[in-house]
This record gives sequence, C-alpha cells and structure tokens, in this order.
Amino acid sequence: MTERDDAGHPDAAGGHRPRTAAEVAAPDGRAPAQVHEDLRAAERRAAGDIEFSGPLVAVLVASVVLLVTFFLPHSGPVLGFDVLLDTDTARFNHTTPPERLYTIFLVITILLGFATFLSRSAVVAFVGWVFACVTAVYSMFAGWMRQTRPLPQDDGGISWGLIIGMIAAVSLAVAISAVVFRRSTLQAALELARREQAGSDPVLRAQQQYLRSGLTPLTSTDLAIVDDRRERSRRRRAARAEAERAAREDDAAGEGA
Repeated sequence: MTERDDAGHPDAAGGHRPRTAAEVAAPDGRAPAQVHEDLRAAERRAAGDIEFSGPLVAVLVASVVLLVTFFLPHSGPVLGFDVLLDTDTARFNHTTPPERLYTIFLVITILLGFATFLSRSAVVAFVGWVFACVTAVYSMFAGWMRQTRPLPQDDGGISWGLIIGMIAAVSLAVAISAVVFRRSTLQAALELARREQAGSDPVLRAQQQYLRSGLTPLTSTDLAIVDDRRERSRRRRAARAEAERAAREDDAAGEGA
C-alpha cells in the first residue's frame, strides 16, 4: 500500500506531490468556485436566523413590561386598556384618538417582540424593529399630548404607567436594533471562511481585484480589436525608405546636369 500523509498525495511512482490550492480549499473534490458559492449560500441562510443572545432576552423583557403597562395608570384614573378599548372612563377623562393610536402601536409592537423571541426569524425581527422605533417616537408624542391639555380637559396629566411605557418602548427599540443589526457568530465564521477560500483561488482573487480597483472586465465580443502596431511601423519604415531613395535620385539628377 502506498503511504499518504497530510502534506501531499501519492503519485504514480509512489512518491508524494504537494496539494494544489483547489485541493486545499475543496478537500472533497469540489471546485473552488463551487465551494465559494456554497459558503455564500450558507451565509445567506445564517443571516435569516437569529441566535440566542442578551439583546434578544432584553426584547422579551421590554415586551413584557409594555404588556404590564396596559394595567397601569395612563392618566389619572384611566388605565392603559381603557385607552385601548375606548371605555367610558377614557371618554369621561377626554382621551383623544391619537392616544388610542399609541396603544394600538403598542399592541402590534408587543406581538412582534414575542414573535421575534419565539421564531428567531430575521424578517420578523426587522418588521418588529420598524414598529418598535415608531412606537418609541409616538410614546413621546403621547406623553406630550397628556402634558399639554387645555385647562378644561386637564384630568391629571401624564401618569406613571405611561412614563414606564415610554421608557420600555425606547428600551425595546434599542434592544431589537441590536438584534437586527448584529452579526451572529455563525455568520462571522462563514464570512471568514469564504474570504479565506476566495484568496486561495486565482480566479476569485482576480475578480476581487477587479472589484476593488473599480475596473469592469470587457466581456463583449461585438468589437473586433486588431493589434496593427507592427503593420503601421512597417509602413512608416517603407515611407521613410521611399523618401530617402527619392532624395538620392534628385541629388544624382542635379549632379548629372
């Protein structure tokens, strides 16, 4: 049996030859370009999932706190669910439709926060991030509306339940931003492997050089480009020789006269 070590492959004479870059990058026999595409596809799949992390737990905690604020005072005797359901208590205390819109945004954001934690989907997290940012901004607007009531409608102003909701909404927006825009460990490992593999293949390395230099390779065959520099040089030499011969003939004719 022919011996084989990690440094090379046995050849026909029983010796060892060094492994090529393609064999190093693709030990299972696949082409380096195929390995590169497989790594790219795996990186895209990894980008669609969210790994369990501290920011994801913060999203869950902030969503729970926002859910609790529905049972806390929104303004005076009005609770959060009174605003959401537009109860008689809310109407008696002059709760306006924009304040109710804040609670509707709150419900959607809470549901998306729970869905992000349970599904670990990047798409769900991105939609939740959009609504969390809108809710965080709108919570400030809701607090401002309660603090700027006309005097006949001033029924207690902002309450501590709404203040907690504002803080939790901003915290949720920050936490879900960290979830959405943070690269997972698997994504970072796949990206590093793809870059290292691309550096071992000359074709992929040339493509990277084209991209980095801003050059676009000419792939069209519509133009017929002919290198006629030698032909033009030959014509110039022939023209100079003809001019020198004509000059000599003129000199000879002048001397004969």
